[in-house]
Amino acid sequence: MRVLVLVAVFLVFACSGSHRTVTPDDAMMRQNAHAAGLALTLDRPNEAIAQYKLALERAQARDDASAIGDYGYDMAVAQLAANQSEKALVTVRTTRSELARRGASSFAALDLAEATARYRIGDKATSDRLAHQVEAGDDQEAALRASFLRGLIADDVGDTAELNRAIAQLSSGASPEQQADRDELLARRDIRKGAFASATELAEHAADLRRDALDYRGMARALAVAADAAARGRRAQLAANLYMRAGQSAAAQGDATTARPWLQHAMELSDDTTVHQAARSAIAALQSPR
Repeated sequence: MRVLVLVAVFLVFACSGSHRTVTPDDAMMRQNAHAAGLALTLDRPNEAIAQYKLALERAQARDDASAIGDYGYDMAVAQLAANQSEKALVTVRTTRSELARRGASSFAALDLAEATARYRIGDKATSDRLAHQVEAGDDQEAALRASFLRGLIADDVGDTAELNRAIAQLSSGASPEQQADRDELLARRDIRKGAFASATELAEHAADLRRDALDYRGMARALAVAADAAARGRRAQLAANLYMRAGQSAAAQGDATTARPWLQHAMELSDDTTVHQAARSAIAALQSPR
């Protein structure tokens, strides 16, 4: 099954168009999967969803459990990238049913996709339970991503002990993405400790790493963490700029739920008319048909 690499997760996950399990004698399935992966790398998740749907249909036509698992997971990832968390949950459940019908089991990446979707819709208890299962499994890459998700949940609910545990788990991660996860959680912990300057620096560094990894959703979230730290540290103009950047990025991704409050915070913190104009323009764009 696929190895998990989160992008969008937050956790959207970046999907390449290549699969270990693609059977070379089905050129149509391979072509659909390649087109879907390319669309996702070009930040066109709706196109990716359509292409993964076609790949899934071919996988079902050939009764290929491995390909069904792969493309079901990939479609859920694309739906998360398109801010379609409820649809991603349906895709995960359907994929599990299809696997079970063929005597196959779920896998860590698919379980973490569900945990991510549930986190986004506010079902943090179920998200944490699923992430805990992934964290305890054999897939080390997925386990580290699950630790990050559990750290986000711990910060949301004010559980400092669990936040510290998640940070400790991530200390073994060496990739830039894992460093970004660790820095973001460290920034969140520093905010709780009142170390606002350090928190701002750590979160901005996490945002830089996520930008390099093309994880724009995660980048915007890290910028918002940096903005929160700057605001608490009484650096209003810096906070306004950071919230503005986070809000513009989220708006450009079509994520109105997070974009609007960040843009509002930018206007509240700044007396710069250009900030207000840019924020209003971004909010207006969210209200227009895409």
